[in-house]
Amino acid sequence: MQKFPDIPQLEDMLFNLDAAMGATESHGALCGMLCAQGATNAAQWMLHVLGEHEKSSPGLQAVGKELMKVHQISVEQMNNNEINFELMLPDDDDQLEDRVEGLGIWCQGFVYGLAAGGIKEDTVLPENSKELIKDILEISRAGYVADDEAEQAVEEAGDDEDEVAFKEVSEYVRVGVLLVYEELQPLQSSQTVH
Repeated sequence: MQKFPDIPQLEDMLFNLDAAMGATESHGALCGMLCAQGATNAAQWMLHVLGEHEKSSPGLQAVGKELMKVHQISVEQMNNNEINFELMLPDDDDQLEDRVEGLGIWCQGFVYGLAAGGIKEDTVLPENSKELIKDILEISRAGYVADDEAEQAVEEAGDDEDEVAFKEVSEYVRVGVLLVYEELQPLQSSQTVH
């Protein structure tokens, strides 16, 4: 099974190109676009991630190659029940605060991707999807909570409890995204004019 590119490395590459999104957020955006549109053109998604670039460069080509991997893996994972769908998040051995922030940023990307894919506030959605998207929107705000107060709360609380809570929330998002994808695809494909 293919693995996602190294997040810190991809993050640096995107930063050096002054990209509109970082690695984690770009994966969230892709998953949101896939949920909204079904098949999402890699070039269309990359335009959201990278923003406009006048001309190609070796750095841009290298990032393009890595992003193509992310696109291919994500499409495979979301369309194959045999392969476990994964969120592209910081590693389990990273600091909990970094992983919490990463999940929040991933969720921000997901919500952005839904909007970029054509889902607006007034779009009629199945009840489960509507509820899950609302929850993911709430979780996306966790990225902004990582301030001194939150850090202090994390230090005061038991590490094991926080670890379990984080795993539960990230699993909820992971499974929720798959459910939204399953529910929206029949909806989207019936609305698309070929």
